[in-house]
Amino acid sequence: MATVPGIDVSYWNAGIDWPKVRATGQRFVFAKATEGVSYADPTFPANWSGAKAAGLLRGAYHFFRANVDGKKQAKKFIDYVKSTKDNGELPPVLDLETHDGQTNARIISRAKDWLDEVEATFGKKPIIYSAQYFLQDHFSEAGGGPPAWAKDYPLWLAQYPNTYTEGQQPYLPRGWFKWTFWQYSQKGRLNGINDKVDLNVFNGTLEELYKFAGAQIVTEPADQEKTHTVKAGDTFESIANKYGVTVRELVSANLQLLKPGETLKIPVAVAIPSESGTGSGSAGGGGTSAPKTHTVKAGDTLYALAIKYGTTVAAIASANNLSNPNNIKVGQVLIIP
Repeated sequence: MATVPGIDVSYWNAGIDWPKVRATGQRFVFAKATEGVSYADPTFPANWSGAKAAGLLRGAYHFFRANVDGKKQAKKFIDYVKSTKDNGELPPVLDLETHDGQTNARIISRAKDWLDEVEATFGKKPIIYSAQYFLQDHFSEAGGGPPAWAKDYPLWLAQYPNTYTEGQQPYLPRGWFKWTFWQYSQKGRLNGINDKVDLNVFNGTLEELYKFAGAQIVTEPADQEKTHTVKAGDTFESIANKYGVTVRELVSANLQLLKPGETLKIPVAVAIPSESGTGSGSAGGGGTSAPKTHTVKAGDTLYALAIKYGTTVAAIASANNLSNPNNIKVGQVLIIP
């Protein structure tokens, strides 16, 4: 099962170093724009422009207040996003988390008003973000399921397993049959972000993500390619962080050792396709190979192993449930995705 990693951010993640975030392998971000009719996230413009400059696909989200008119909330969101003169690539998101003492019928009606207004403005079917319990308890009709029209909207599901493993899938709420994004952790740690951050995956390949966003993967014209002259003390990791690309992308574009004075090509900061069919196998199928492993030796680092095996630090850390990618021990057996 192919997935693409990404994050969502708000005021609580202020001061993000976006090139470093992109260098960890993230490919998309959802940024909080507004809440209700009176709040606009002050970090939104900086997050919006910073993520774009780093080469991430972006979507804006609105925190819905059920006790406020849906059309008025939509206007608040539309005006704030439009003020940046940049609508982003991913569809806008309606964040459903609180019922504010309202009936299910009132929540559903006001949410639909927001969805209709925002779709009419941006020309994209918005995404519905929520948790399994909220959709079942507060976004269901008398028959016990969601309104019939809900199936037309992409679902971004918030659900946090004790341990996330690549290829895992969330449990769907009653009456919902497909998820598009999954927020699987509220406690992620990433280089470039000083506090905990929400971690997500897109359900599909990178090409499918770009198609969903209505965007294209582009390459730099030859006369606009970036270069870097190697200085003493430079490492592939430090250069990758500086330019917002992964170590794997940088090494793939420069199959050479680092020597002061040499010139490296800096690949354009767009995501590379996820490789499906690696890592964990599926039960029952014949011919599934055992996962590749590596026994840690003195001097090994995840960055060196990522280069050696053609993967990423984030992928190795995820496959081995490593909360700290710098904490590996000699003799430890790592699964290599």
